[in-house]
Formats: sequence, structure tokens, C-alpha cells
Amino acid sequence: MNKLAYIVLGLAVSTYVYANNQTTQGNNSATVISDMKSTLDKETAVTLTEKDKNLAKQWMLLETDWVKYKEIMSGPRGIWSPGLDPITALGVSETDPQERKRYAELWIKIESRRAELEMAFEVERQRAASRVLGDQLAVNNSSWIRQWEQKQVEVNKQVVLFVDSNCKEDCKTMFEELHASVGDNARLDIYFKQGATSEGIGQWASFMKIPPEVVRSREVTLNFDEGRSAELEVDMAALPQVRVIDVKSGAIKATYK
Repeated sequence: MNKLAYIVLGLAVSTYVYANNQTTQGNNSATVISDMKSTLDKETAVTLTEKDKNLAKQWMLLETDWVKYKEIMSGPRGIWSPGLDPITALGVSETDPQERKRYAELWIKIESRRAELEMAFEVERQRAASRVLGDQLAVNNSSWIRQWEQKQVEVNKQVVLFVDSNCKEDCKTMFEELHASVGDNARLDIYFKQGATSEGIGQWASFMKIPPEVVRSREVTLNFDEGRSAELEVDMAALPQVRVIDVKSGAIKATYK
């Protein structure tokens, strides 16, 4: 091989080695960059505080759910719906059907519990108002008082249901039919058997899907018996029972149609 051939071969080898080294370095650099990015991602990922973990438990969510929730609310959803509760935020952003189903079931559980507690407090609040204020209105507002009095004038029938707070499934159809037939000019007062608790009453009302605002407006009232059954001669050992009172005449019927 002549001198020129050696020179050409040497250049080819050098070029190959240089190119191979560059490729190797490039691959190594890409690997290093990828590793650095992975490390940075882990370091910059949402870190849950103890407060976050406690909140996740309160909402019946996994810690991974809470990470997703924080990421969701840091994006467009947080601007579209500021203050959105965690379960709804996760549910409306979820694309996996099974996860969406899980969030929907969690929402129902949380919402049911909220309604139960609100009902329980409303029962005690109304009881306290009766005990402390008697017939005096709890709100000293002339406009509200006029509306209240007008509403009471319009009521011409009082439907009184006596029931055990443990009677849910067996009483559901009866309650729904009764509630639907009460009408605009009637009030439904529900009295619970002795031994009922405010929370038990709240659970009963939530099971019957009575909205808390309906109870607060006193369209439907939830009451401890405290002698009402004796006044209307109701046998509390044979529940449920219904009494219908004509507000104007005072006439009482033992059944409701």
C-alpha cells in the first residue's frame, strides 16, 4: 500500500472514531439529561404535608388522589372552578371510567354524611329554639316575620307522621307517597319514637332524601316525640302512624289519603 493510501485510511479511521465518540458522548449526555430530568421531576413533584394527608383522609381519598387533586387545581380547573371540592375536581377531570365511578361513589358517601350532620344539627337547633324562645320567632326581622306569618296563614292542614328512626327501607315508599301528597297548603311534621338521637334522625332524613333547606324552612319538621303522640292518642308501639289535622276546625283523622 502506498503512502497516499495509508493517509486516506488513517483519515477514515479517525473520522469513524471521532463520530463514534461523539455518538457515545451524545447518548451519554442524553442519558445524563434524562436522569437529571427524572430526578428533578421527583424533587419538584407535589409533596404532601401532614395537613394534606389529614385532609385526604377526611375526604376518604388516597394520598395519590390528593396529589392529583393539587395538580388539577394548579392548572386550568383551578381558574375555571376556584374552591371546587376535591372529589368533584377529581371526578370531572378523570378519563378512566373505573376511577370516575369510584369518585362518584365517594361523592355520594361524603354528601350523604354532610346532609345527615346538617339535619342532626337542625333538629337540635329547632329543639333549642322551642326550649329557649317558646313561641317567639328566632329571627327578629320584620320582613321575614311577615313572610312567615303569611305562610302560616296559608297552611290549612297539618300532616303528622310518627315513625321509628330505624325504619328506613320499610318506610321509604310510605314516606314518599305521603310527602308527595301533602300539597302546598299543608305542613309535614315528623315525630320520632322515644330513644331516637339527633344523628339517627339526620340519617333517616338523609335516607329519605329530604333536603336540609326544606327542613330549615320548616316545610318539613323533624321532632322528638316529647308527648305529641299522647296528645294525638298514637300508639307508639305500632308505627308508622299518621294523623291529619285540619288547622281551622281542629278535626283529626287517623289516616291520610
